[in-house]
Amino acid sequence: MTIGGQTFTVTQNGATPPVTNAALYFPDVNTNFPWQTEIAIINTSDQTVTGTLRGLSNEGQLIETKAVTLSARGRRQITIATEFTNHADIGYIIFDTASAAAVQGYTKLYIDGYYRAAIPAVKEVNSSDIYISHVASNAQWWTGVSLLNTTSATKELTITFNNGQSVPYTLNANEHKVFTIEDLLNQRLQTDIQSAVITNASGIIGLELFGSNVGGSNQMDGILLTDKTASTLYYPHVAGDGWWTGIVAYNPSASSCTITITPYTAAGTPLSPLIRSIAGKGKYIGTVTDLGLPAQTAWFKIDSTSPITGFELFGTADGNQLAAYAGKSGTGAKAGVFAKIEKNGWTDIAFVNTEASLASVTLTAYNDNGSAVSTRVLPVGGQSKVINHAEAIFSQDISSATYIAYSSDRNVVGFQLNGSSDGTMLDGLPGLAGAN
Repeated sequence: MTIGGQTFTVTQNGATPPVTNAALYFPDVNTNFPWQTEIAIINTSDQTVTGTLRGLSNEGQLIETKAVTLSARGRRQITIATEFTNHADIGYIIFDTASAAAVQGYTKLYIDGYYRAAIPAVKEVNSSDIYISHVASNAQWWTGVSLLNTTSATKELTITFNNGQSVPYTLNANEHKVFTIEDLLNQRLQTDIQSAVITNASGIIGLELFGSNVGGSNQMDGILLTDKTASTLYYPHVAGDGWWTGIVAYNPSASSCTITITPYTAAGTPLSPLIRSIAGKGKYIGTVTDLGLPAQTAWFKIDSTSPITGFELFGTADGNQLAAYAGKSGTGAKAGVFAKIEKNGWTDIAFVNTEASLASVTLTAYNDNGSAVSTRVLPVGGQSKVINHAEAIFSQDISSATYIAYSSDRNVVGFQLNGSSDGTMLDGLPGLAGAN
């Protein structure tokens, strides 16, 4: 600008345009003390992958960029507050690359020494209504929601709860917002609300977190919020020995449905099935013990007469740890990754052969440079389950490995649990395969 014969230069950030080849969204970043955020990107291919991490503000303005090169099978783990200069201004991150199909990743949100949640990075943006399959807003639990508008247009959403109450919610272009259910609804506990549907949600991605309100109980984890439903859901693990397993199956339809719960032993033997009904907008919810599944149940599946969605939770009886598993729809996948081997604690791997025939599953432990540290081929019987510590799966020392890839001639579903050595933090991640 020229004013009174003098020239002044003004620099202004413009709105961030949508990126058509965005491979991974990390839809929630928080480094405001005491919160911290860790992300990771894994190249699942045999070719080098290059790309750029873009840190954006909650308003969608570009804050900072970081170039990333991943060797074949390479992995990059980043603590946001360590590697981004203006990390406190970043609300979400996008990894742009021309090799979108080759990469997987996750976000971990945590308060060190308190609790931690792990969420898969998003490769597939929602295109229809989003389901919040579980809401807990009471004296024991809080529920937080994070929503990101990936489009260049304002989105006028409606959040409708199972009790019929609805709230309009606006997200500007490329905007990210975070709220608790209590904050959304006049800062009051909402004990009669158990679920919700977000309409006009095409182009929106998000997640929800569950956390404990009770003093001395440090529990939190979360799941992605998606538009996906399926007629069959797999719950690949039932915990024991000081742990509880909670399950949710949510019917988003206005009409009731009938579900058949088929439990299996670890060896793949089917046990007596249970048949239940779920009312429209209702849930099948409880702990495995309370729901009456046989004592020998190692995993189970739910078949429904209409599409449903759901997840499972694993918690310690002492109230100090919580982890979640929410798998994708379908019968599983024949390849994927368990994205992190915990270095300051432990990692357990669990997976199920969802088919009736014997599977040959190859597990390979890789380091961050993409070099194979050890490989193990496991025969897994039809509908059988494998669970073990990551190190115990392999005959060689894998202390230098950072993640595990799997491939199979049959479909498998699985997940990992990562726990800290001091017993305070726990998180769960599904086996990352295909679009999330």
